[in-house]
Amino acid sequence: MEPPRGVLASLWSFICFLPYFIGLLILGFIKGIIFCPLICLIMTIGNSAIILGLWPVHIVWTYYSIVSDCFCISIMTAAKQLGPVLKLVLCICIHVPLILWPLVGIVGSIIGGAAYGFLAPMFATFKAVGEGKTNEIFHCIYDGTLDASQR
Repeated sequence: MEPPRGVLASLWSFICFLPYFIGLLILGFIKGIIFCPLICLIMTIGNSAIILGLWPVHIVWTYYSIVSDCFCISIMTAAKQLGPVLKLVLCICIHVPLILWPLVGIVGSIIGGAAYGFLAPMFATFKAVGEGKTNEIFHCIYDGTLDASQR
């Protein structure tokens, strides 16, 4: 199919395409609204469990890295250059980022889960049309709802 030639032909092609695009957008929006809460909940619980489970290890490793003089070969010279006063100041000041890390991580997981849960079904709806599949209507509805391994 050749692209239209001329301004009026291009405008007519755009007007004919607009309802098709709006229909796909509405279908993707509905799928996103349906799946967003579930996907957001799953991602938030999983990421939050990892963040909170590894938080004590992060705290211990951070303080060990600051206090220790030889925790890594590439940073060994930098750690030896820090004096005891600077290490003490750094240990005191590092409390704020270490305490805020779980909060920032969990909020980021909620936002990321909501964005992925809403946008992934919407993108799958548009992708189903562009791949040249035989039954486009079925794939517009079906794609983005189940993983490819579950089909």
